[in-house]
Amino acid sequence: MKYAAVAMIGMALLVPSVAAARDYCPTRPSLGQSACTIEPGRYAVETALSDWERSSDSDTVLFGDTLFRLGVTDRAELQVEWTPLGIARDRPAGRNVTRTGDLQIGTRVALRNSDGKGLSYGVQPSVVVPVGRTPIGGGGWGAAMVAPVSYDLSDRLNLQFSPEVAWLPREEGRGNSVVTTATLGLGLTVSDACQFTTEIQVEHAEHQTEHRLALAVAWQVSDDFFIDTGGAAGLDEHTPELRLYSGISRRF
Repeated sequence: MKYAAVAMIGMALLVPSVAAARDYCPTRPSLGQSACTIEPGRYAVETALSDWERSSDSDTVLFGDTLFRLGVTDRAELQVEWTPLGIARDRPAGRNVTRTGDLQIGTRVALRNSDGKGLSYGVQPSVVVPVGRTPIGGGGWGAAMVAPVSYDLSDRLNLQFSPEVAWLPREEGRGNSVVTTATLGLGLTVSDACQFTTEIQVEHAEHQTEHRLALAVAWQVSDDFFIDTGGAAGLDEHTPELRLYSGISRRF
């Protein structure tokens, strides 16, 4: 992983720094995605300070889950995400498993309004490199495609929709399966510094469907710095009962 870190830093240094041309639009803390990209010559680091999820018989805690975003063109950015440490606890067995997560490498291309304003949409393809191990990593190669769409209903309300199709390793057994996800969200700008987002997400994999409801809030500390917190609740017996998370997003 040290070589991947060196490569990311090198790419950031090779791209010349430019002045901010548009508002910073962090990917955190939404469950879905957006078509908003970072302008060329700038990059962002978005990191989870805490991420805990509880299901009926297990708990999972992730540490330092980080997304690196690098503006490549006016409409495209490079994305690299990695979880350096995760702990999964099997409560009935009283056993903890510590692993690293997989590396996800992709790009986001805005097809309309790369600043995310008005009607904005794009595509976000990615591949999953199996550098981690189960249960934190997936245990195999994977790929995904997201097609985010957002629309400003007013100066304060923003409607968001993120359909996704992925080819991911099965949690149990060999091979991969197709996973489809749809995330519908509504963003509310309370003030210049405070934004709320509520979302409902449906995820289907093979013969099981999960439903969750999420609520998150983000505070804009400065033009280039956000802090956030949020949570998601499972709406059926197949979905993890509760997830709580917080993090920071910084543009450079």
